[in-house]
Amino acid sequence: MITTEASVQSRHGAPDVARPLDQWRECPDCGLLSTLPEMRPGLVAECPRCGKTLWRMRRAPFSFPIACGLSGLLFYTYALVAPFLEISAYGRFQLARLETGPHELTLHGYTLLGFLVLAVTAIFPGIKLGIMLLTLFGLETRTVPSRLMIALFRWYARITPWSMIDVYLLGFLVAYTRLAAIATVHLDTSLYALVGLMIAMAAADGAMDTEAVWRALERAKVHTDERYHQHHPEVPWPEDAPIANMSTEGVIGCHTCHLVNRAVDGDLCRRCHTRLHARKGNSVSRTWALSLSAVALYVPANIYPVMQITQLTKTTNYTIFGGIQELMAYGLWPLAALVFLASITIPLAKLFTLGYLLVQTQRNSPTHLNGRTRAFRVIDFIGRWSMIDIFMISILVALVRFGQFANINPYSGAPCFAAVVILTMFSVITFDSRLMWDAPRRAAPAAPAPERGAPLSQSSKGVPA
Repeated sequence: MITTEASVQSRHGAPDVARPLDQWRECPDCGLLSTLPEMRPGLVAECPRCGKTLWRMRRAPFSFPIACGLSGLLFYTYALVAPFLEISAYGRFQLARLETGPHELTLHGYTLLGFLVLAVTAIFPGIKLGIMLLTLFGLETRTVPSRLMIALFRWYARITPWSMIDVYLLGFLVAYTRLAAIATVHLDTSLYALVGLMIAMAAADGAMDTEAVWRALERAKVHTDERYHQHHPEVPWPEDAPIANMSTEGVIGCHTCHLVNRAVDGDLCRRCHTRLHARKGNSVSRTWALSLSAVALYVPANIYPVMQITQLTKTTNYTIFGGIQELMAYGLWPLAALVFLASITIPLAKLFTLGYLLVQTQRNSPTHLNGRTRAFRVIDFIGRWSMIDIFMISILVALVRFGQFANINPYSGAPCFAAVVILTMFSVITFDSRLMWDAPRRAAPAAPAPERGAPLSQSSKGVPA
C-alpha cells in the first residue's frame, strides 16, 4: 500500500499554525494534534501516532447514503407492521411481531428489560434513519434549517451503537434452533424486511462521510447567518468563525464533530455547539464504578437462570452456560461457539481489558500504548454483540405460550445479564483513552512528548482507501 505524506508542517515539525483551525484534528484516541492532508475522494487520513482514522473521504457522500436510507426506511416500516414469526404446536398457533417480545417481557414483570429490547430493535434504528435522511435531504434541498440539522446530527454517532438490528438477527438464529425442536416454525415477511434493513443500514454506514456532512452543515450555517445579518445589521456578528492561530495552546477538539476550537473547558463548539472538554470529566473513577458494577452483576447473571422452559409436566431452568450445553447436545457446535463467544468471552474480555487499561493509566505506565489503544478499540466494537442471549429470550417468550403444554418464561438472570452488557458499554464510553497517552507525561514531565503547545514531529497521512 502506498502512503503519501500530504500534511503541511512548520519548520519545527508542528502543525502549520498559519492554517485555520478547521484544518487541524485532535486524535480522539491518543490526543495528538496534527493538520489534515490535502484530501481527495478515496483517501484516508490517519493519526500518525496511533493509526486512528481521522477522515475517510467518500466518493458519493450524500447520494448513496440517501438511497440506502430510503430503502432502509421502507424495510423498517414494513418490519414494524408485518408478522415476524409464526409457530404451531400441540394444535395451537402463535404469531409474533417485532414488539411482541418486549410486550411479553413487560407482562412478566421485566418492564425495563422489555423497554431495552424495544428501544434497541425498533426505536433507535428508526431514529437513526430519520436523523440521517433529514440531515442529508436538508443539505441537498436546503429546505431544513441548518441549526435543526446540526442539533439532530449531533446524535447520529451516539445512537449508532444502540441500533442493534444485526445483533437481533443473530439472536433470532439462536432462538430458531430451540423453536424448531418443539414446534413447526414459519418465517414470515417481517423477518426478511429486517434482513433488508440490516443490509441497507450497513451500506449507509459504510458510505456515510461524517466529516463531509459536518463541513456541509457548517457552510449551511454560515450562509444562514450571513443572510440573517444582512437583514439585521444591528445584531453583532458572532465571533465564532475559523481564524489563523499563532500557537497550539488553548485549543480543544470537539468530541462530536471533531473540529478543533480555540476555547477553554465549558465553551461551546463553534460548529456543532457541543460543550467542550479537553478530557472527559472523572473518566477513570466513572469507568471503575461502572466496571465494578458490571462485575458484581456478572456473578448472578451466570448463576441464576435466564429462562424457564416448561414442557408438559417437566420444568427446566436454563442458565447461559446451560443453553450453550444444550446447543452442543443438538450438535450445533458453531452456534454454541457463537453464543459462548458473545455471552461468556466478550463480557469477561471487556471487564479484564478495562481493568488492565485503568490500572496502567493510574500507574502512569508508558508501555504498550499503541497496543492498549488497539485493545480499547476492539472492546468498543464488540460490546454490543453480547445482547444475543437477551434477544433470543425475548423471541422465545413471545412465541412459546401454549398453556400447560409448553411455556418459556424469563427469569432473574436475564435482567442481570442485560445490565452487565449495558454497564460495560457505558464504561467504554466514559473511558478516555487519551489519558493513557497523558499518563507518561505526568510521570515524567521533563521528557519530551508531543502535546498541546509543544512541537509535533508527526504528520497526518493520506492512505488510499
